[in-house]
Amino acid sequence: MRNIYRITGISLAVAAIVAGVIWASSGEEEEICREVNIETSGSFLTEGQILSELRRMNLYPVGTPMRRVSTQAIEDGITSNEMVRGATCYKRGDTIVELYVEQRTPVLRVLSDVETYYVDTDRKRMPFCQGGRADVIWVRGRVGEQMAREEIADFAVWLNGDSYWQPRIRSIEIREGKQAVLLQSEGEPVILLGRMTDYEQKLHKVRLFMEEMSTNGGAVPAYRELDTRFDGQIVGRY
Repeated sequence: MRNIYRITGISLAVAAIVAGVIWASSGEEEEICREVNIETSGSFLTEGQILSELRRMNLYPVGTPMRRVSTQAIEDGITSNEMVRGATCYKRGDTIVELYVEQRTPVLRVLSDVETYYVDTDRKRMPFCQGGRADVIWVRGRVGEQMAREEIADFAVWLNGDSYWQPRIRSIEIREGKQAVLLQSEGEPVILLGRMTDYEQKLHKVRLFMEEMSTNGGAVPAYRELDTRFDGQIVGRY
């Protein structure tokens, strides 16, 4: 009987040793993340800033076993940044993590007496970033957030697609009664647009008016403002 017990004990000891060897071997062969590649659109967040964000949230994958790298956690963490529209993260091969970050795209900057912010292509409010560069039209004056996100954002998108007016109109001023005034490049007359409706037709008439004046007189008269608020006509004031 003692021999049986002795054999059983030896067998258990051998099994434990074998299991330990297998565990150690598997641990040594576990794949570690060696590289994270970041691609991003937009000009607000750099690759370095995104890496800093990952470290701050304890999501930086390099040096972590691949099985413990959560691509979903990385996506959720990065998209929590207000400058980010979306993120896609996935593993490539046994040691590489790929991350694509889509930044939000502003179409309009709002300046008021108390704050400044952007409105993006999704018509959502976007915080102003001091370090980022966005060459977008500005709007000042009596403009509420709803108006900025709706009528003015629509106008800004249209303006970006118009090769004639986009380089000419630099900013918008909203006066009492939601009356819009378009400020052109220096030396050009301001355009009294009125309500932000029918602006395509109004600006088409302004363009024809300016081209006609230039053709007939050799130069556009030095008008101080062009008023489009009257049906079917443009009124020029010195």
